[in-house]
Amino acid sequence: MKKLVPYVNMETVKDKNGKIEKFVVRTVSYLPADSTVTKSGEGEVADNVYYRPLTITYNGTSEEFEYFDVDFTIERKDVGLLERGVNVKVKIAGAMTRSSEGESVDDEEEGTIIDYEGDI
Repeated sequence: MKKLVPYVNMETVKDKNGKIEKFVVRTVSYLPADSTVTKSGEGEVADNVYYRPLTITYNGTSEEFEYFDVDFTIERKDVGLLERGVNVKVKIAGAMTRSSEGESVDDEEEGTIIDYEGDI
């Protein structure tokens, strides 16, 4: 549902010595007006993940839409060894699709990918 994330921006926050402290990912999503929005993906991630999955989940059904701001903060200490950036996805609550083998196919969904800046 890439079309539901019209704006994604990443800010690299550095300390006074120029070392990266954290990344702030700001998003604006165009969702049903009666939505309750939750986010997931902050915190530590496994060392074998290339793009941190950041997910915006909503539950609205209204035919009217409005913009929702959601910010994610990724602390430098939580970045995995192979992590290159983030992949922001928007999905409706409870809409997990399963393959015939019973595995989640959510990872196959396209999202908005942003690479980290600087030396991590």
